[in-house]
Amino acid sequence: MRKWFPLYAALIILMASSQVSAAAQTTINQPGQEQSRLEQQVQAWTNILAAEPQFKSWKIASTTIAPIGPGMHGWLVTFQLNRKPVGYMIVNATQDGGFALSEYGVGDHPAYDPNTLYKSMIRQGYYTSYADAIKKPLQIERLYVHPLLAVWKWIAPDGQAVYMDAWSGESLPIDDQIWSKQAKLSAISTQAEPINAPALSQLSSSRTNVTFDPYERMPWLTKSPLSMEQVSKLPDLLNHKTEIRFTAELYDASVLFVYPTIGYHVWNGKFVYAAFDQEGTRYVSLSSIQSKGRFYK
Repeated sequence: MRKWFPLYAALIILMASSQVSAAAQTTINQPGQEQSRLEQQVQAWTNILAAEPQFKSWKIASTTIAPIGPGMHGWLVTFQLNRKPVGYMIVNATQDGGFALSEYGVGDHPAYDPNTLYKSMIRQGYYTSYADAIKKPLQIERLYVHPLLAVWKWIAPDGQAVYMDAWSGESLPIDDQIWSKQAKLSAISTQAEPINAPALSQLSSSRTNVTFDPYERMPWLTKSPLSMEQVSKLPDLLNHKTEIRFTAELYDASVLFVYPTIGYHVWNGKFVYAAFDQEGTRYVSLSSIQSKGRFYK
């Protein structure tokens, strides 16, 4: 059964889960605590990434794991240092009983950050002030289908469902029908794709370029996207400091996402995670988005 909380409480509890009680969260860095298989896997990935300069704060950050997504077959991992967010992971269960690292990122505005959501709701006029917000229950949940379908779903006091971007908290021009349609289309396309959930055990190479304004040029209006062969060589393009933009049209083409691609991680010598500049640096499995959007240079 869902539990709804006043906003002031939800800002804390949502760091665990918006659909279950705070007791459902798991903290994996407590001394002497026996770790589950999920916690062990998250810790292993954390140790690998913490060796990178961008992720060094993860060595001493507190870590919590909470269920996320339809059917609760995924988990949101949040990293905090001095009570401030420093990064996140999103982990999915695989059919063979293992775990896949869908995406991860660093920065103080990670996915599903409740403070970012609260500020955005104030800015958009859903609440006039903090005092106004705490008078009303926060009926909200986090929905995650894949890296391009990640939202907050909020039930407003008038009963209307409002969908907001998981990073910015900005409202999307969609309703329940449009969301369900997009989620079903994504489920069908995902089932048609080969299951690719490698056991990531080594970060082979990485690169981070200087960020840029993706709208300074708009090649998606004037040029053809990169071919599949060119996308497979994305690290080579980024090694030459090529400005790459990733675009995705969703929700009956009513929303266009444009992300500057500023780097990459290569795991096990072959599995590429593209780095997007998005409220921090966000690393997304290339195989999970390659058929759902387009890259341009």
